[in-house]
Amino acid sequence: MRKIVCYTLAMILFLPAAVFALERFDIVTTEELRQMLADRAAGKTEFLLVNSLDEIIYRDSSIPGSINIPWCRVAQMADRLGEDKDKLIITY
Repeated sequence: MRKIVCYTLAMILFLPAAVFALERFDIVTTEELRQMLADRAAGKTEFLLVNSLDEIIYRDSSIPGSINIPWCRVAQMADRLGEDKDKLIITY
């Protein structure tokens, strides 16, 4: 019974925080990304497109112009994001 109470309390306290964290990010639709990629190719906009999947998956299929930073290696590969802290970064 004590485990159930602790689990329920943890869910009540931490789940809203996790949901709130997602509100900081905008969702980019497929069509929006297609337009953004076309705009980037035309020199109208600049952003960094990051594939966060494993390197094997990245090599097999990735969006052209994206870079690979697997989510489990972000700390070691953060320098690939560049120095510009205001640059738009889109991850998939």
